[in-house]
Amino acid sequence: MEIRVLGCYGNSINGFKTTSYLINDSLLIDAGAVTEFLNDDQLRKIRHILITHSHLDHIKDLVFIVDELVMMGEFNIDLISVKQILSIISDDLFNNRLWPDFTVIPSKQNAIIKLREIELEKYTEINGITVKPILMTHTVYTVGYVVKEENRGFMLTSDTGPTKRFWEVARQEEGIEFIIADVSFPNRMESLAKLSGHMTMSMLIEHLERYDLGKMPIYINHMKPVFIDEILDELTLTKRDNIKTLQQGITIKL
Repeated sequence: MEIRVLGCYGNSINGFKTTSYLINDSLLIDAGAVTEFLNDDQLRKIRHILITHSHLDHIKDLVFIVDELVMMGEFNIDLISVKQILSIISDDLFNNRLWPDFTVIPSKQNAIIKLREIELEKYTEINGITVKPILMTHTVYTVGYVVKEENRGFMLTSDTGPTKRFWEVARQEEGIEFIIADVSFPNRMESLAKLSGHMTMSMLIEHLERYDLGKMPIYINHMKPVFIDEILDELTLTKRDNIKTLQQGITIKL
């Protein structure tokens, strides 16, 4: 599996880009930063877009991807998530008010965007990749994912505050090479992190210890750019070599 990190930060500013992971060139997980990195030939290869939740920093480039593909004469993108998330995107984004409703253009039977519902905690196969959504704790309906190819892969929390089920699954799931976890705020802002459905470094470590995952390789993501230096200092103080920051633009191979 090849995972290209197009964006992994908690705001789009000063060159920092928001969440997007491109898997094996054809599966996109979230769409916070896509069209500014990928050319038309690369966009043509994307046939499936897996969404964690409906906040703009995770879906904003959906509208531009679809528009570009339509202009190039390319059709039929699978937009994949659980029912609750697809309903929000369909009702509040592709609604002919904010953007044309490509879920019924040119017709419902042959729409440019095909909505594909998947179920919580059940594996679904997407072009050779298996994914399993897990309900997270955020301010809107949000899922994290187990992502595997040939029984090896990774997990990502997406945006989340303190939660339970994800870490239970992480402890039990076989073949997980690493976890991408939300650390948006420094420790001093724990109250705001909890209120907004995010985590701090100390909150992450608390979960890792509680669920016996202290040695699991972790990439932290969704850092708010304004707090990066502070979060990195806190990471250094932990002296945990298994926890690293995710960097936009890198490619991880499993």
